[in-house]
Amino acid sequence: MTFGVYQEKLHYEKTNPLLWLYDKLFPLPAVCPVCMKPQARLGVCEKCRAEVLRKRSMYGQCKRCSSFGVYSDACRNCREWPAYYRGNIAIWPYQGAYKQVIKEFKFHNMPWLADALAQEVLLYLPEGYELLVPVPLHANRLQERSYNQSELLVRSLSRMSRMPWQNCLERVRDTPHQTGLGRAERLQNLHNAFDLHKGVNVQGKKIILIDDVFTTGTTLLSCARVLHQHGAKEIASCTLASGQARF
Repeated sequence: MTFGVYQEKLHYEKTNPLLWLYDKLFPLPAVCPVCMKPQARLGVCEKCRAEVLRKRSMYGQCKRCSSFGVYSDACRNCREWPAYYRGNIAIWPYQGAYKQVIKEFKFHNMPWLADALAQEVLLYLPEGYELLVPVPLHANRLQERSYNQSELLVRSLSRMSRMPWQNCLERVRDTPHQTGLGRAERLQNLHNAFDLHKGVNVQGKKIILIDDVFTTGTTLLSCARVLHQHGAKEIASCTLASGQARF
């Protein structure tokens, strides 16, 4: 955790006595959530950050969508993206211990990982944007999990970066899981799956979409399309991880 974010966390605790009391009664594990190495506070250690840089150097990462295993300015995932969707930034490869942390955060009722994971995204958050928007879950899926992991990331990112956030989008179709589907099937699965919440105004906004994992980009592209259709000027996205093309 950088000194600036550490100061922000201390300020937040001091101005929120209930959070301070909760932290004292139920302290978070002082470990790196990736390698589980003990340290002063919960957060990804420098060794695990360095390992990601090594993988990025060794395997390559698409400059537009951040797919690992790609050495290009745009790959098969993103070369046909419209100009208004500028690109995705993914922090980790979706493999090994990095994948396990995301699965625990997403499926195993560990929402308290949000701050530690958001800190990793914060290090790569692009400048020049004005609004953070989480990728929404359908109400049925939200009821199953009890929280939207993307919204938790956005809340933490907003507090750390001081960039405002808003639940602009809603998932209007309860689509099947995307796992195992090909590109064409994913696109069909998400057809008209998202819409803008009533009363939300994104006209002229420069928006960063936040999600946990980038696979082919169909979910993020579908969200970006809705935002653009309602007047958003430019959309980028950040994800904790992306898939690997060749390893």
